[in-house]
Formats: sequence, C-alpha cells, structure tokens
Amino acid sequence: MTTFNLLNRLKNNKPLLFAIYGAGGCLTAAILLGEPFLALTKSDTPTQNEPQAIVLLIDTSSSMSDGKLTEVKTAASKFIERRNLQTDQIAVVNFGIDVKTVTPLTNDINTLNNAISSLSEDGSTPMAQGMDAALGELQTTTLNQNINNNIILFTDGIPDDPNFAYNSALATRNAGIKLIAVATGDADINYLTQITGDRSLVFYANSGQFDQAFRNAEAVIYQQLVESNSRENYSIGDLLLRMSGWTAFLAMGISLALIMGQNRYMRLPLLTTKKGIIAVSGSLIAGTIAGTTGQLLFLIFSPLSNIALLEVGRIAGWVILGALVGGGTKFFVPNLNLKNALIGGTIGGGIGASGFLITASIFGDILGRLSGASILGFFIGLMIAWIEQKQLASAPYLLVHWTPTEKTTYLLGTKPILIGTSLNVEIPVNSADGFTPITAKIFKEGENIIMEFNQEYAMMKKMKKTTQDLKIGDTRKLGQITIEVKDKTANQ
Repeated sequence: MTTFNLLNRLKNNKPLLFAIYGAGGCLTAAILLGEPFLALTKSDTPTQNEPQAIVLLIDTSSSMSDGKLTEVKTAASKFIERRNLQTDQIAVVNFGIDVKTVTPLTNDINTLNNAISSLSEDGSTPMAQGMDAALGELQTTTLNQNINNNIILFTDGIPDDPNFAYNSALATRNAGIKLIAVATGDADINYLTQITGDRSLVFYANSGQFDQAFRNAEAVIYQQLVESNSRENYSIGDLLLRMSGWTAFLAMGISLALIMGQNRYMRLPLLTTKKGIIAVSGSLIAGTIAGTTGQLLFLIFSPLSNIALLEVGRIAGWVILGALVGGGTKFFVPNLNLKNALIGGTIGGGIGASGFLITASIFGDILGRLSGASILGFFIGLMIAWIEQKQLASAPYLLVHWTPTEKTTYLLGTKPILIGTSLNVEIPVNSADGFTPITAKIFKEGENIIMEFNQEYAMMKKMKKTTQDLKIGDTRKLGQITIEVKDKTANQ
C-alpha cells in the first residue's frame, strides 16, 4: 500500500486517526515539556549524611551452604561497620525454612552483629514473604518520616513463586522504597532486574566478591547513582507539583493533537489561534486536576502493602485525565453527547493507564514514561472517537463526500453544522465556487433536520426559500462536495 493510500484510509478512519494523533501529541508533549520539567524540578542529590533506613533481606535457603552464607555474613558485618549509626538504622530479615525479622530497625551495632551471626541456611526460597516482611518493617517504623528507605536483597536462586515475589517487589517500589539486589549462584539477573525495575540496581558477585557487591549497593544508596521510582528527597508539595505539572503537559499534548486530528478529519486548517488558546488553558487545568488527584491517592495508599490499592492510586489520575479530555472534545466535535465523551475518555484513560504501568515496569524510568505516554494518548484518542461512532449508529447523521473515496461523518443535533469559507465552519467549501464565509447551516429542531441558507448567499443566488427540511437519503451538491443525510437503516 502506498503512503498516499494509507493517508487517505487514515482520514476516513476516525478512531485510528484520533489514536495516532493522541499518541503523537502525548509523546511530543512528554519529550519537549514533560521530561525537561521533571529534570528542572528534580530534588538535590542526597548526601551521605542523610538518614537511611536499610533492611538487609538475606536468603538463608539450603542452597546458601558451601560457604556462601558465611561470606554474606562477613560482608554484611563489614557493611554495618561502615555505617553512621547515629543517623542510620538497619534491620535484618531472612527467608528460608522460615521468614523472620531477626532484628527490627536499630542503630545498635551489637544487636546487628548478633543478628547476622545467628543466621543459618535451611529450607526453600520464599522471597515474596521475605519482601513483605521487609516492607512491613519499613512501613511501621520509618516510611512516613523524612528518611530514605532501602532494601538490599541478597539471593542465590529463584524464588518459590516468581510471580508472587514480583508483585511484592512492585508493591515495595511503589511504596517509595529503593530495592537493590545482590546476586550469586543460580540467581536470574534478568528476573532480578524486573523486580528492582532497573538493571543498575542489580549486582552479581562470585565467591570472594561479596564485600564489593555490598559496597556497590552502598554507593547506590548514598550517592544516588540512579533515579528510581521512589519519592527520593521530595516533600509532598514537590511530589504534587511534579506529577500535576507532568500530567498537565500530557493533557495539553493530547488535547491539541485531538483538535488537529478533528480538523484534519473535517478538511480544516489544523489549528486556529482561538482553538489553541482554549485547548491549552483547559487542558492544563484538566491535567493539573488529574495529576494532583492521582498523586494524592498514591500517597494515601503508599503506607499499605496492598498492590491493588497502590495501582488504583496510579490509575485513577489517568482515568480522570481521560474523562476530562473526553469531556473537552465536546467543544470541538459538533453535537458529541457529553455523557458519551466522558465515557469514551474514561475507558481510554483506564486502558491507557494499564499499558502505561506495564511499559514503565518493563522499560524503567524515562523510556517507560515515554512509551507509557504514547499508549495513554493512543487509547484516549481511540476510545473518544469510537464512542462517537457508536453515537452515529443511533441517530441520523450527515455524510460529506469530498471525493468518490473520501468522506466525513458529522453528528446532527441542536448545534448547527456550519458550511462556508470561514475558518470557523465545520464543512469548508471553496470561495472560488461563489460561496460566502457562512453559506448555510444544518441542525436538528426536534425530530426535523433543517438546512438554512445564509441571507447573503441566498440573495446572491436569488433563492426564494432559504430553509429546507431534509429527510433520510436526501443529498445536496455544494461545489465539489456532496452532502447526504443518513442513518443506520441507510448504511450500505
């Protein structure tokens, strides 16, 4: 298929047109505005003097025999000795034949050394339960304080239930905790990358290298070599500013793109100044509301380990964004029912949010946000146009034939569909063919469909009757285009 034919098909397929424009607009806004905004509002890099809460989550399954656990204990003890326990707190949790908080968060070095010394290997690898125990320790003690929270996971194998462990890890990261993995033996680096969310948070160590692996984890904690999904050093106000600002830019990108998609569909100039100003101001407000609401819900649910509730907080903002963008389309898609617009945007926001979370967990930080933004824009645009097509199937509508192969549908309602040469019309015609800025308008009055010609055009054409009643199947020729009234019974 040639590019020309593809573009023509796209112009006739409004759901696909809106989906592509929505994805492109959202991605463009994320790249040009969203990411620079996040970079400008990024918190200062934490220093080594900032208080840290660290849980050493140690695999004590039977496979840790042959000296591995002994070497881990030695490396862990050295790690503890390097800490400033006047500001830091450390806990030890093990998982093996049982899951146990060997010591809760403490700054007592003797308690920590005794806890490390007491570890012994036995049992399987219940990593998920160990992760939950570590998360619970941080939640009950420090998560709501101004302390950086971290878990260093040491394991040599695959968890008993990889899916369960992944969900526990995701809940941990969503709660604002940096998860770092130190691996040896048969541990799957790719799997550990998935649960930490970043390859640079996974360190592999052979025998004799465990101390260096702990030092690498230490560098990540204190020097912040990577930007994780945690709340880092942000206040609640900073978090709300970052999320609401980023979401506002995405909303602006989607809204402007959908207006341009609608105008392309109607063969109008892509964007006028008036529509641009309205779209920018309205979408920025909508995005700010959606982003703030989503972040507030996430912060409310963060102290909980229930992953479903955490995801509700994230998804809610995008669903609200979709609903508001969908509602906004009523102002530039003639006669679109507000309820339908809200439903379409809400469904699109929900589907897009799910795709956003999946890609973000796979691709990590920046790439995950950008790919997720594209998916979000795609589905919001797709569902808004799809719901409009459903409305077309339930009532009479207007079909404009531009050429034998190109056509556009318009919803009929109380808002007039304007025909003319002006930039403010819905159906453009050529002034060279003798048409005036506003030539005619078509609208519904009760159950009647009315076509009313402008007085200037009527006088120029010496028309005796300026108002016509249109019936299903009626056509009118206006220059190079043909207008036809149709309903679902008249569809081919």
